[in-house]
Amino acid sequence: MFAIQSTLTEEEKWHFDLHGFLVLRNVIPPDKIEEMLAILNHWLSIDESELPAPMRRSRQEPCKTHIDHIQYGHKLFQDLAMNPDIIRVVSGLTMNAPRLFHYNFTMMTKYDSLQSFHRDDSGFKFPPGFRNPHNDYQAASGHIYCSHLATWVALVDVPPETGFCLVPGSHKSLFQTPANLPVKHNPPTSITLPMQAGDVTIFSTNLLHDASPWTQDYPRMNIFQRYQLSAYFNESGKGGYPLDEYRDKISDEQYELESLSKDIKAAVQRILPYGGEE
Repeated sequence: MFAIQSTLTEEEKWHFDLHGFLVLRNVIPPDKIEEMLAILNHWLSIDESELPAPMRRSRQEPCKTHIDHIQYGHKLFQDLAMNPDIIRVVSGLTMNAPRLFHYNFTMMTKYDSLQSFHRDDSGFKFPPGFRNPHNDYQAASGHIYCSHLATWVALVDVPPETGFCLVPGSHKSLFQTPANLPVKHNPPTSITLPMQAGDVTIFSTNLLHDASPWTQDYPRMNIFQRYQLSAYFNESGKGGYPLDEYRDKISDEQYELESLSKDIKAAVQRILPYGGEE
């Protein structure tokens, strides 16, 4: 008998299996958003050499600025990685065995250049017809298995027709995506996700996705987290977590969340019904 407890509702399972994403509303309260923005704006304003290691700031021209490893710079972002509302859904998609392996902040300024949809992977390209175990999707026996997923945390309001854009259901597509499929406001194949500050989108990274043109006078600011199945996937060869040299900058629970493990992690244990007991 399959004994893993699912932390997803039946409606959430149906929606994610059909579309490849879920939107969680009002996850981060306004006071915490304000705290996060104050910290991030400070890190954006200082010289890059003044950023606490191992954080790093980079520019993706012409419109994006990234700050990597922000959970090593302030406990507030460790708390976000282990937020019960987020972990509940992430756990439900990873057999209760998630591992955080990528974490950054992104600021995007106004731009109107054409983008193309993409999928994320571990860097190894499998031949046609093969399933990539690092980015697999299956559903059976009342459970979902999504071995590579991401969260998109909105720190500012994202109006309709801007921000995150995706092709619903494409996480299960077995056919070749047309070359350079463009991101537009409302093509028949894609949608944009209007969000309020504090909302979180959780999606399969095998879903075709990108950013729609950002047209607002204020910058788009969001946090991006990637999770994989904890039991046997290891991205350390790509600079993945945990960063052992800086272990003293994160809590034991955060270190555990970033580590390979077959055990139920503390961040997951707290959200399981009956504490994980059958």
